[in-house]
Amino acid sequence: MKKTQLLLFAALLFSISACKKDEPVTESTSLYMEEGYVVSSLSESTASRAYYVGYYSSTPEENLDLTTKSSYEYFYPRATWKNFMFGQSLKGEQTLSKIAVSKATGLLTEVASIPLLSYVWDVEIINENLGVYTTGVNHSVHLFNPTTMEKLGDIDMSKAKDFPANERNNYNTIIYRKQDNKLFLPLYTDNTKTGSFYDAQDVYVEVINLTTKQWEKTLMMEQAMYPVSRGLENSMVDETGNIYILTQGSYGLDNQLGINAAKRSRPQILKIPANNTEFDTTYKFNPVDAIGLNSLLVQLAMGTIYHENGIAFAAVSGQSNSARVLELVGKLANGTITAVEYQELSNSVFNDPDQRWVKLDLNAKTASIIQDIPLTAAYAYPFSYKYDGKFYFNVNNTSLGLNGFYAYDPATGKATKSINIAKGGMTNYFIKLSK
Repeated sequence: MKKTQLLLFAALLFSISACKKDEPVTESTSLYMEEGYVVSSLSESTASRAYYVGYYSSTPEENLDLTTKSSYEYFYPRATWKNFMFGQSLKGEQTLSKIAVSKATGLLTEVASIPLLSYVWDVEIINENLGVYTTGVNHSVHLFNPTTMEKLGDIDMSKAKDFPANERNNYNTIIYRKQDNKLFLPLYTDNTKTGSFYDAQDVYVEVINLTTKQWEKTLMMEQAMYPVSRGLENSMVDETGNIYILTQGSYGLDNQLGINAAKRSRPQILKIPANNTEFDTTYKFNPVDAIGLNSLLVQLAMGTIYHENGIAFAAVSGQSNSARVLELVGKLANGTITAVEYQELSNSVFNDPDQRWVKLDLNAKTASIIQDIPLTAAYAYPFSYKYDGKFYFNVNNTSLGLNGFYAYDPATGKATKSINIAKGGMTNYFIKLSK
């Protein structure tokens, strides 16, 4: 009898413990906001820099005073996954930090971090157990667990393309193609002694097989430069696995100006076809030319984001730069620009509203201006997001009092002003948190 009772008691204990084991563990997320929005801005002066970041439980109002929120030394998340943001430390330290909004305080907090030998360049979350990050150390590609923030290892990039004369040989953009579980890493190569931001006349992309965790090959596209979208570096991979990569050109810094400039020196979108690990050499698409502005001395294109069925969006040159800006660009290219003139050029390039948001048809190679959205600052890292079927496009136009985001509905083709920051500096991030 006693033996039977003991067996029954043991079975009951096992049943209870098994039930407890199956219950989801929520302690790690219950400390942090699981829904809502994060809006940030950057305030700069000659003496200081501050990142203002505010949390909002619902869609923020149109005019925000972010100076009433907290400021941080650094806020530049490279990836968002559920209710977490991944990027450099809020103190600007050399770490890959997992950042969340504290339920207790409503402020940003660093949940965990991985120490680095340099600064974070890009982050891509593959799933809850695997993420990829790159750093300022040449050819560095690393794997980590975004849930536990445990470093899982490094990818051997010893066979990757290298320019020994250039101090920087890094990967500013991580593109993941789920169809074949591969990474595509455009090479950013730069010699800091030159005025140009990219010191090569071709584009190189490294291919990594995530199944084997090994480098596979290097792709090259001749006569294209600077494969960086700027802003959020949104990957453009369509439903079947076609990859589209925006290249910036040279901004005229190589003295290639105007309609007769070399094609490599002007913006181009390149294509790596689905089920393929080579460039389509027949595909080069200049979105600025496509809206009829092929005669501009300097062309800009950035802020790309993919929608569906071959449709994407970008911010491209919408009118010519002023004669003064072009004069200063020439001086920079020739190495004769003074410190005062360089500051003047930087202010003009960042703040002059010269770009338009456009709708791109990547299959037809056409572009059309979204008429509801006014001109925006030419080089202010125009950020673009897609939430709940709508797109949010960054717009900075001081003469019109615009410093925020327009919401664009692709179903109707209409856009309306959504968020505007009245105080706190130039807007940048608009992040939606989710469970």
